[in-house]
Amino acid sequence: MARQRDTIAGKVRLVLDAPEANVTPLRNGADPRLVSLVRLLARQAARDFVNAEVEAARRRDLQD
Repeated sequence: MARQRDTIAGKVRLVLDAPEANVTPLRNGADPRLVSLVRLLARQAARDFVNAEVEAARRRDLQD
């Protein structure tokens, strides 16, 4: 018989470094974390737009 694994954490430890400790500024001075966030949000917005257009096309096809 297989042993059931205990997957619930008893304690959680969160360690925070100073914000500047792991940041290497880009050539233009932008924070790389901000650039990553903007790219992530842009990809999500593009996905949402494409999904909305596909759904609108399906509705138009059903009406015809």
